[in-house]
Amino acid sequence: MSSKYFDNCLFYFVIITIYVSIGGYSTTTNRPNVILLVADDLGWGDVGYRSDQILTPNIDTLAADGIVLNRYYTSPVCSPSRGALLTGVHPVHSGLQNYVILTAAPWGLPLDIKTLPEYLKDYGYNTHAIGKWHLGFFKREYTPTYRGFDSHVGYWSGSGDYFDHTALENSYYWGLDFRHNMDLITNATGVYSTHYFTDRAVQVIREHNQSRPLFLYMAYQAVHGANSYARLQAPQRYIDKFSYIKSADRRVFAAMTYAMDESIGILVDALKQQHMLTNSVIVFVSDNGGPASGFTGNAASNWPLRGVKATLWEGGIRVPAFIWSPLLNKTGYTSDALIHVTDLMPTVLEAIGADQHNRYKLTKKYPIYGVSQWSTLSLNQTSGRSAIVHNVDPIWNVSAIRSGDWKLIQGLVFGNWSQWYPPFGHQIDTNIGADNNSLITPLLRQQRRHRSECAANRVLRQFNRFVDYKVLTENVNIDCGPKPTNASVNCRPDVEHCLFNITADPCEYNNLAQIYPKVVDQLWHQLVSFNTTAREPGTQPSDPVCDPALHDYAWSCWRH
Repeated sequence: MSSKYFDNCLFYFVIITIYVSIGGYSTTTNRPNVILLVADDLGWGDVGYRSDQILTPNIDTLAADGIVLNRYYTSPVCSPSRGALLTGVHPVHSGLQNYVILTAAPWGLPLDIKTLPEYLKDYGYNTHAIGKWHLGFFKREYTPTYRGFDSHVGYWSGSGDYFDHTALENSYYWGLDFRHNMDLITNATGVYSTHYFTDRAVQVIREHNQSRPLFLYMAYQAVHGANSYARLQAPQRYIDKFSYIKSADRRVFAAMTYAMDESIGILVDALKQQHMLTNSVIVFVSDNGGPASGFTGNAASNWPLRGVKATLWEGGIRVPAFIWSPLLNKTGYTSDALIHVTDLMPTVLEAIGADQHNRYKLTKKYPIYGVSQWSTLSLNQTSGRSAIVHNVDPIWNVSAIRSGDWKLIQGLVFGNWSQWYPPFGHQIDTNIGADNNSLITPLLRQQRRHRSECAANRVLRQFNRFVDYKVLTENVNIDCGPKPTNASVNCRPDVEHCLFNITADPCEYNNLAQIYPKVVDQLWHQLVSFNTTAREPGTQPSDPVCDPALHDYAWSCWRH
């Protein structure tokens, strides 16, 4: 071979390499797989390591072997949190700051906001979504496969029946809501949605072309309430595992949670079988706080935090979360870093080695609110943020902000869901986890057995990762201290602003607004200033043209 020929080949190789590099697209196989697991309406007290009722051995195992995100905050309801998670844009800047996108409403996540799967496509990822969407579908351009996902199996609305996969809204709009991409799935009646989604996820993992990295967005239906005529649903064999729970509703809720946890174990095993696990990042979060004490017919628990889903009390926005990956430098600990749902996108982009100047674009119209927490977590450092604007909602006139130790809250929604709600069927009043109660001992033994036998633990042992569950007893539970007799009445945020030292008082017992009026003024000024950049809320009234009765009794893109 001539020297000239060799030089020409080398020249074109270098040119092609430069072209691929500057284009941001890479087919390198060493970028990590990203598995994003999102539970729906799972409360602070609805994971095994914070409950004497719930069994989540796979979640417990991955959390203990990874990093427990002990101060992870999200939005109070589904659509805002999912939009923030997939874009890094604060709901105030995407028009999602008011409420969920109703199934019959003609709007969605703005099309000119780039999504996480779209960013990942720039780096050669195959992207798949499974489960709940809830970011709009009145036009096909708003559906998952038009927003960066190669495929989607699941439902577009906010809730539905776990077995027949229909969605009911306003008590009269009713139809099938189950799709593979744009095509209806009509042969899944009777199949529990958690199982259907698990089978699909395993299929995606097994069929994945490993010359490219995988992004799998697994948005479970569990444990959101189903249609109003049957809110809580699970196969009987799961319900039977929780006969010790006195409340029938809480028993079914525990079964729904256990089925989701089992699914997570199956996914971890599938990743291991395909030799993908050692180069994966797994993130687990709940989209918002739990609908506790019968709120919307559900039986979640945020105990001992205050409030429920949809509120800006801690119970509505502080939720279970963890990250697990062999690529983290330090694991097996509880992080108290302040983390917001918008941080997930920048964190993932740093984890995959995205170019620092191409991770995301800052714009005046849609600024990225999130900050990367990858180095923070990998090195157990101080959080990259010291403040979170929880929300500013001009329609319902509610807002909240946390800055340092302080939290300011203003306004109320859905009446007075402002109390502290022990889980249904609790056996020992409100003293959850007390070691001196003999009733708990059998449950703790059962929890240990389930953890030792679960799929995640079995897989980790094969990699010589032996889980120390002690991390789940250290700093992951909240000590509220004594509850003042006036705790329920010393704060009326619908009347005047309330102020809490949320570090010293995580259960929001003591309103300090009268003692620190300057702090109240400072935080309120920050909220007002932040809201000057807000996008008008995108909420829209229901459109009768959506009626599934007009579309073969299926929810469809009714404005083509």
